[in-house]
Amino acid sequence: MGIIRSIGAGAVAVLLGGAAGCGHPVAKAPPAGGAAQAVAPPLGTQGPAPRADGLTVLVVGDSWARNLGVGMANAGRGRGYTVVNAAQGGCGIMLPTKEAPGGRLTETRPACRTWPEQWPRLVERYRPQAVVLYTAYWDQTPQVIDGGRPRDLGDPVFRQRYQADMDRAIGLLRAHGAAVFVGTAVLGKGAEARTAREMNRQVETVVQRNARRGVHLLDVRRQLCVSDDCPARIRGVDVYDETGHPTAPAHDRLGNWILTTLWTAAGHRAR
Repeated sequence: MGIIRSIGAGAVAVLLGGAAGCGHPVAKAPPAGGAAQAVAPPLGTQGPAPRADGLTVLVVGDSWARNLGVGMANAGRGRGYTVVNAAQGGCGIMLPTKEAPGGRLTETRPACRTWPEQWPRLVERYRPQAVVLYTAYWDQTPQVIDGGRPRDLGDPVFRQRYQADMDRAIGLLRAHGAAVFVGTAVLGKGAEARTAREMNRQVETVVQRNARRGVHLLDVRRQLCVSDDCPARIRGVDVYDETGHPTAPAHDRLGNWILTTLWTAAGHRAR
């Protein structure tokens, strides 16, 4: 069931599902780097968001998507947005039967396999003008997708399935012409950074192939990193909480940047 709460005059947040971060393994915040200290990444933009007067945004994906959706709702308070936050922690795009966060193989929660039915219902109900699709964190997790062994982004079978599932999802989300914005992952260190880079290559491939269908890159990495350095503190703001997700001040700045990006892409001028 959805929980609908007013967040100010002319703005509504629709929060669906469980709590933010549910089902996601605890992540370490990317460590600070020297280059990032010299030239700070933007960390989004300071609010308020441009006045929308009727822009409905659907947010789907994993716990990072859910976290950013909360920031979008906060940034859009009183500015005429409806943010439908249907993202679920611990759920990606791959429809696996099992997954191995932290190396431990577990059964995939049934709720994580429902997006082919759930997302079209949300599109029909809310008729969003824009959709934020963000699974760039959870889909770095090794997953069982074909009844065999766990596969990850280093496996061509996994990458092929990821591309196919993203194309399918975009088709469903664009049923009424919504623009779709696909987010990138923040880099870690070592093997984690290599996996994140491969995820971002896959995201960019999806966006490039679907650009003529109204699909855009939402480059979250560039908001939090300079080159390969992703500092834990930017412009006096602690970026990550104890679970590795953006803190409230950070997700509010990122949420404002996302709403501004969506509004600008729709061809409007901020007021």
